[in-house]
Amino acid sequence: MRRYLKYIGFLVVISLVVLWLAGVFTHKEKSGQVEREQKLISGLKIGKAEKVQEVFVGYVGNVVADNTAEISTRVAGRITSVRVKEGQMVKRGQVLLTIDASDILAQANAVGEQVKQAEYAYRSALANYEAVKKTYERYQSLLKENAITQQEFDQIKAQYESAKAQLEQAKAGISAAQFQKKAVLSALEYTTIRAPFDGYVSQKRVDVGDLATPGTPLLIVEKPPYKLEVNLPEKYMSRVRIGDTYDVYVEALNKTVQGRVSEVSPSVDPATRTFRVKLTLSDNNLKSGMYAKLLMPESLSAVLVPESAILRRFDFTGVWVVKPDKTLELRFVKLGEKRGNMVEVLSGLSGGEDIVIEGVERACDGCKVGG
Repeated sequence: MRRYLKYIGFLVVISLVVLWLAGVFTHKEKSGQVEREQKLISGLKIGKAEKVQEVFVGYVGNVVADNTAEISTRVAGRITSVRVKEGQMVKRGQVLLTIDASDILAQANAVGEQVKQAEYAYRSALANYEAVKKTYERYQSLLKENAITQQEFDQIKAQYESAKAQLEQAKAGISAAQFQKKAVLSALEYTTIRAPFDGYVSQKRVDVGDLATPGTPLLIVEKPPYKLEVNLPEKYMSRVRIGDTYDVYVEALNKTVQGRVSEVSPSVDPATRTFRVKLTLSDNNLKSGMYAKLLMPESLSAVLVPESAILRRFDFTGVWVVKPDKTLELRFVKLGEKRGNMVEVLSGLSGGEDIVIEGVERACDGCKVGG
């Protein structure tokens, strides 16, 4: 009997341990009593997914300067100094670079001596001419008085004509020497290269010690305004007119500037079915060669969001949508074309939704938007 009671007590103890391990004696919360604490995110900028009936189609073109000068020289020589750098602003007449002028100076000195010699020759010819002229005039009087024969007069006349020709030749020699001197001095001016107008140095192609050769560009100087050159499809031929204004998106500056049509080609390229248009741009902070898009309006229903609203993680693209209860939901979207600083959303948004447009990296799923 005692053994039996001991066995019963052992079973009771074991049962109590099992029930304790099973949590029978632990207080339990009813379902729905435990709620996850929502994280509050502040500082997010909220905007709307914009539904539009007109979009802008971008056509790629290049930015070029309205005035571009390729600076070269007429003379050959070593470059002795380069006084500007690429991107530097310059004033008209400012010295850009210099070329060794020693050879030209030597030529100028030699030509100067030739001018002196020509002047000496002229003075000598003039003195001889005046002496012969007096004799000739005296012989004319003697011939009228029959004091000399015709033969004697003809001899002195020949001397006079010869002296006169020598004088003219000496005079021409002075002119030729002076022209040669002027040409040499003109070449000397090309050893000091100056800016043709106010602008900036877009390219510097030489350094000190390089050999400058005639006709080879040494520097390129540009000045505003800048233009966009773009080829448009022929369907726009009847729409684009000189004086029209359009938005132009400059990718390097991530900004949109205004362009006014200044030139329109009157013909269409039969190979590409496009025509060329030039637009004068309103921003002078541009540089030649920049990539830009002419934004042409087209009637098309689309949903647009700022590019800053797009969250990209590897192959995933999404947008944080703010639900009516101010909580965030990450929604997958399929993107279309980039239109200026906006992006077309093909699916995932219907338009009109509140979305996070700044601070997307700090947002989290289920979090609440604070003030």
